[in-house]
Amino acid sequence: MIALLPIIEQLAEAADHAARARWLLRCPLDILGRYEGTIRNRLMHAGFIAGLDYLDALRVVKSSVRGEDGQLTGEQVLLLEAAGLRLAAAAQPAPIADHSVTEI
Repeated sequence: MIALLPIIEQLAEAADHAARARWLLRCPLDILGRYEGTIRNRLMHAGFIAGLDYLDALRVVKSSVRGEDGQLTGEQVLLLEAAGLRLAAAAQPAPIADHSVTEI
């Protein structure tokens, strides 16, 4: 068996989608790019669609032509922001259900 980088092991051991989202938000972009196939595999196996969408957005932007000034275009920024916001929402812990009895 091939040993994973410790940071990739953290993703593999993530307990839920919120933990996976937090991992993606903290992970260095270089790691996300260099080990994209392995990361994508872990996310697909877990069924974490928001994480896959985030990786897709990163891939699209890093392979797109930037503006003449060398900066990201407005569309590229919007794509990254939207994917990041969805990921940030997924990173929030699930609300705890209140099953207490209340008066009517």
